[in-house]
Amino acid sequence: MKSPKILLFLLSLGLTLQSCNQETSKSENNPINKSTDQTEIKAAWNASGDWVKIITQSDSLVIRNKKWGMDMNLVNDPLELAESQPAVGKSYSLYFDDTDLNFVDITYLPNEKGQLSAIHMDIFVEESQQVIALQNSFKSYFDVKFGESVQKGKKITWGKNKNTQVELEDVSKSNDLGIKIILKAKP
Repeated sequence: MKSPKILLFLLSLGLTLQSCNQETSKSENNPINKSTDQTEIKAAWNASGDWVKIITQSDSLVIRNKKWGMDMNLVNDPLELAESQPAVGKSYSLYFDDTDLNFVDITYLPNEKGQLSAIHMDIFVEESQQVIALQNSFKSYFDVKFGESVQKGKKITWGKNKNTQVELEDVSKSNDLGIKIILKAKP
């Protein structure tokens, strides 16, 4: 009589442990910010505007479906290679229209082990209103994805996420309008 009860107890214990294990694995590989629900991140991304969605490509992983630590030989983007390439890493250009005035250069940089450790995005636009709109859209989205931001002058930073540090800065000059976004893997 005791044997079926013990067997039932062990079976239920095994199933409970298995479901806990699966839940941990899923949460480690999906959202960048574990304290924020992925549905909130997706909603913020959906509300971020067309250019932010085009630039970031998706709301999963760090950005553009890339994850920290991936082998740089596997980092590919469907965009055209940028005119100038960094000494190490890869740089791509994404044009928003046919004017050649609205575009982003996306540069993937490796660490000393040849793994993705930083992503730089230089976004150039035609009008100062576009700079303001992009900053506001990125800030709203990143506040959900990477945690609360801090603003000092023209620079906004996110550092509360345990995996990623982000800087966004208005780098506009009289004839060159735009923002720079730097995402770095935390050591």
